[in-house]
Amino acid sequence: MEYRGEYSKKLIDAEEAVNLVESGMRIEMGGAVNFAQIIDKYLAQRKNELENVSIGTFIDFVPYKFLEVDPEMEVFKWRSGFIYASGRTHTKKLGVGVYLPRLYHDSPRIVRECEKGKIDIAFLVTTPMDKNGYFNFGLTCSHLKAFSESAKKVVVVVKREMPWIYGGYDECIHISDVDYIVEDEEFPLPSLSSIPAPSKEDKMIAENIIEAGLISDGSTLQVGIGGLPDTVMRILKESDFKELGLHTEMVSEGAVELIEEGIITNSNKKFDKNKSVFTFCIGTKKLYEKLDRNPSFAIYPVDYTNDPFMIAQQPKMFSLNQAMQVDLMGQVNSEQVGLISPAGKLFQVSGTGGQLDFAMGCLFSRDRAGKSVLALYSTYNGESRIVPILPAGSAVTVPRTIVQYIATEFGVAYMRGIPIRERAIALIKISNPDHRDWLTKEAQRLGIFPPKYSIPAGKPENVVVARD
Repeated sequence: MEYRGEYSKKLIDAEEAVNLVESGMRIEMGGAVNFAQIIDKYLAQRKNELENVSIGTFIDFVPYKFLEVDPEMEVFKWRSGFIYASGRTHTKKLGVGVYLPRLYHDSPRIVRECEKGKIDIAFLVTTPMDKNGYFNFGLTCSHLKAFSESAKKVVVVVKREMPWIYGGYDECIHISDVDYIVEDEEFPLPSLSSIPAPSKEDKMIAENIIEAGLISDGSTLQVGIGGLPDTVMRILKESDFKELGLHTEMVSEGAVELIEEGIITNSNKKFDKNKSVFTFCIGTKKLYEKLDRNPSFAIYPVDYTNDPFMIAQQPKMFSLNQAMQVDLMGQVNSEQVGLISPAGKLFQVSGTGGQLDFAMGCLFSRDRAGKSVLALYSTYNGESRIVPILPAGSAVTVPRTIVQYIATEFGVAYMRGIPIRERAIALIKISNPDHRDWLTKEAQRLGIFPPKYSIPAGKPENVVVARD
């Protein structure tokens, strides 16, 4: 009852909350499904009253009203820690300057050390308050608690639909640390209506990964969202794998199905034994219901889930992430298109995210059994995604020194400890057959191969799986 009284004193409506924002302020509005949509709506309506308001987001899942009314960022100065679906239409026009480069696992520390006292207001989406005065961050832990500790004012935006997710730490905020409360009865919790069906290429890549033997009984898994990871999960479900674990950045529908089938048990993990660990979730309402107050799951901040040294201690760690381009030296670009468009502009597609975190974690694997796979379709719009060298302006998301496995529809190649010439041979072997002669000639031109060099027939030792 004592907390209900404090709750009533701090409760304001969304318009009042938005009126706290003044010109020149810096605010954070959350990310993924924990973006403060009701604040966004009323803030957009104040465009003509404000000047120079800096707005931070990450994992841009829902459309932003403040960008719809101010597409040139004349008033609202947007920055994002990870460009996702809704943000890409804007970065095509606004350029790469809105992106905030960082290792995902370093986000909480950056907020606490570099941004403390600089954030005027943090708008944080939560569950309703419990009897002990706590709000739960629900489906996104990430670095929300760090925002609450570093902002001058904290406004929680309560959504009744938000599931309560049990966690390790930093998954809750107490009412004593909250300045204002807004109840959002207007916007439903963002969700996916369905999971995209896998493409033919997804199935081929997934089959290659399984055939390569990169997952075995007792492996700990990290996979993301989309056709490819869901296809890998489906194949695992249909195969005879046992005692798998889950330590991931994002939990998916496919992972929950493996838990229900008794394939993911987390029984071999040294940390969080018998629990599936993640830091955020984007999925269907059905998935959200399964996670709600489910003690077999634990949500943690991203400096735990994505800490390379924590990842390195997971048994037989297997990580699967998707890339956009790989060059013949093994450099991986998963986030930024270089100067190849007719306009000659850079285009930020996503971000570093947790890709490098998990690649490093697998590389540092304490049991020397960690395996990091970076998968990509061999072509896009008829152009090869395995390229001689990354175009100028492309981001190197995972450097060649850390890459382990590259997978396409045409095979799986191993990179670690392999000289550049042998890397190039292997990558050409798993490229689309229509582009292999071109890649060979380009490798000769660049000096990767000697002049008039011909790739030997057969499968190189570092090509684990090869298909024509």
